Amino acid sequence: MTDQLQTSSILKVDEALGLVFGFAIVCKEDGEDHFDLQADHIPEGVMLKGSFEFAQADRVAKEMHQGEQIGNITFMFPLTTEIAKSLDIVTKRTGLLIAMKPDSPEVLAKFADGTYTGFSIGGKAVNTPIS
Repeated sequence: MTDQLQTSSILKVDEALGLVFGFAIVCKEDGEDHFDLQADHIPEGVMLKGSFEFAQADRVAKEMHQGEQIGNITFMFPLTTEIAKSLDIVTKRTGLLIAMKPDSPEVLAKFADGTYTGFSIGGKAVNTPIS
């Protein structure tokens, strides 16, 4: 896996619509479990359940996992291996695809110029160590 895939989940910035598209969570990369920069892995089933709960209640975007809300998650699509297969989608990456609507032009500009290379969604998770 390249460093770009490990550190970047932003796939497209649509300045006309004011939306940022990409993966909020990556579960698998080339069929292998994906581990983020903190060495955390989110299995597809956990992502699916968590994204359902997130969609029902929160949909909050934050700045680098801190502070107040800086936008809303406007679209979400959980792309698991099984869902992709059932829809005839061929993909090297699975996880939670989102579109985020920043609350200000300044935040959108930080995505457009590469200051922000990933998403920070406001939710709660419990880490469970794997033995």
